[in-house]
Amino acid sequence: MYGFLPRLTTPPEIVVPPPARLHRLAGPPVEPAAEPAALGLSLPRIDSPELFQAISQPAADLVANGRLAKVFVDRREPDAPHVAFVNGNFTRNGSTPDAAKYHYLFGREIFQIPEGLDEFNRLTYFTPGPKRYVAGVLHSYSLTGRPAVLGIQFYPQDVIAEEDLRDAVLEIAGQIDLPGMALAFVQTGTQQTTARVASDLAGAGIEVLTLDDILGSVTYIPLNQAEAWGWLRIFPADPDELRPTDIVVLDQLPLDLSVVAGVLTRAVQDTNSHVNLKSKERNTPNAVLRDAGPQHPRLAPFADTPVHYVVRGDDFAIEPTTAEVVAAKLAERLDRPVVQIGWEPETDLRSYDEIGQGSAAGTLAAAPRYGSKAANLGFLAHRQVLGRADQAGTPSARLGYDLTPQGFGVPFQWYADLVAHPPNVGLREALDVLIGREAAGDLAPRELRDLVAAVQDAFLAAEFPPRQLETIRARVDGLGVKKLKVRSSANAEDIPGFDGAGLHDSYSVKTKVKDLPGQVCIVKEEQDDGGESKRKVDPRALGCALKGVYASLWNKRAVEERSFARIDQRSVAMGLALVPAYDSEADVVANAVVVTRVLNTDAVYGYSLSIQQGNNLVTNPDPDTHSELTIAAFLADTEPISFTVTRFAKPTASGPARTTPVLASDQLTALVDLVRTIERAYCRAKPGYYPGPCSQVTSDNTKPRSLDLEIKVLADGRFVVKQVREFGGR
Repeated sequence: MYGFLPRLTTPPEIVVPPPARLHRLAGPPVEPAAEPAALGLSLPRIDSPELFQAISQPAADLVANGRLAKVFVDRREPDAPHVAFVNGNFTRNGSTPDAAKYHYLFGREIFQIPEGLDEFNRLTYFTPGPKRYVAGVLHSYSLTGRPAVLGIQFYPQDVIAEEDLRDAVLEIAGQIDLPGMALAFVQTGTQQTTARVASDLAGAGIEVLTLDDILGSVTYIPLNQAEAWGWLRIFPADPDELRPTDIVVLDQLPLDLSVVAGVLTRAVQDTNSHVNLKSKERNTPNAVLRDAGPQHPRLAPFADTPVHYVVRGDDFAIEPTTAEVVAAKLAERLDRPVVQIGWEPETDLRSYDEIGQGSAAGTLAAAPRYGSKAANLGFLAHRQVLGRADQAGTPSARLGYDLTPQGFGVPFQWYADLVAHPPNVGLREALDVLIGREAAGDLAPRELRDLVAAVQDAFLAAEFPPRQLETIRARVDGLGVKKLKVRSSANAEDIPGFDGAGLHDSYSVKTKVKDLPGQVCIVKEEQDDGGESKRKVDPRALGCALKGVYASLWNKRAVEERSFARIDQRSVAMGLALVPAYDSEADVVANAVVVTRVLNTDAVYGYSLSIQQGNNLVTNPDPDTHSELTIAAFLADTEPISFTVTRFAKPTASGPARTTPVLASDQLTALVDLVRTIERAYCRAKPGYYPGPCSQVTSDNTKPRSLDLEIKVLADGRFVVKQVREFGGR
């Protein structure tokens, strides 16, 4: 951990020893003791790999690779700074004291610093310089094709000026002697620049690296630390044949990966992709191994055999097991009752403003009738959240445009009415066969695929009940737009314990295209002008899009995920969320997914951002592309936000990766501020989302749940918040 103690946290009991215990730099080399606790809390030097190992812990910050130890520099005497390394494994009375966890408490105990917590944080993290105190970490990295690196790093939000950065790094490096390990300064915030001092650092043999540099040289990247038992399938020829008992090694993630026991990919994954977020929600192991393949010496011996697969922060492990154990472990996961999720009758189409007419909490309560996606769009439009441009005092009014789209929701009842419509007997029969066979538990993947295709074909050929399509058409005409998006809003989507992200399809409509009597629709894969592959309905008529989204309730992966989650397939229904095309005002220049915590760590306060240039998706990226991964580190609104790019975007399969962020710093700041506004409003409207005061929800990195938002950025600078849902993973 970085050891940053936020001012919103009640400080633990502080132990301040007498002055005689004041630690100073001078002293002989410290030999590692048999037990780390015997080394004491503070050390003046690190002279051996064994000593670093003794005082450090497995890394759990922005890159879970190698080990991490804290360092503190007391610079109150500028000409005689005092460096102290923190023994993170020190114990007192049988437990680790808080002084071994937090820089502030360490400084109080070892250096008797007089400042209170607020003042210490201001001086140490939020003041460029001259620095009175420097708080940092040593992070060891095992990299590919080069010697191990010991990175000297500061908290991502630290605004340290270049000259203070140089001096602190040189002071710390002067107390380290680790043969065979290169020293580097690793930038964890884009404001931690080195343009003026890089030559000074290089002269001392200290390289300057970014986290993107580090990740580009790391062979193994854990994405979700967990364990699983299953059959190891290396580069399977047909991903559709995978089962929940398979642990799959892939070159790249397919857009629609079946439910599997665990994943290992050669290509870097998007952290905020639907597949990774689903792995976190299910707690199934997921990692990147950049040299994975059929000939990999650690994988090849276990191909097509039952294994136990463990993803840890420092490495993965694969060991043999038995088919009986694999079957038993799956049975354990499925040993819970089948759950009916249900829905409430509703016959009216309602705009998002109509859904949001009452309280913000009441808007969220519309989900059992319209689905969470439509209800959450109503929540975003509520005047206590983002509001509309014509509602004085709302965020939309301050910016002069609507931050969330207009449109309306179609309730579950309309889906049920279409299925029950007498002429659609073939649809009902196909559904009965699929649901019955799936419930029996004996469906092979290929059989499930064929039954799903039969159901979806029946939906696309189905007849609407009298006046249903005409009523929706009239509402669409009232929007006055040329292009429309029909989105899913299922009852098995965005619900506690099951977010359903990426399971269903959305379809575009050209509102001038008319529906014809007896029209049969088809779904096909097409590439748009940017080379992005998307599912589209043909013709692009409203009726085809409605039926296409209804059919997507029965996508193969959706059926598999519901089965794994023990959801009764007969209880599911599809609502719809209709919105004008997002690029109706201006072209889309970026897609962003924001999760309101820093994923994979409790050490950094802030949000995780995945941003892609153009209209390529973050959630289901095209093959050979990936989004920019950025950490927005912040605490209180009055303190600066720092942005750490851990990987730059690769927008197209044939083009190179970017070397600069997709969005400018002021755009990123505005984006984070917008999301903080939404999360606080959601906290106030949703009892149980957060146990503490909603004023603190954006600053708590241990909160039980977070939000997952999808946002588009238009060429004219506008944001379009297209979706918000709860997310339970870490």
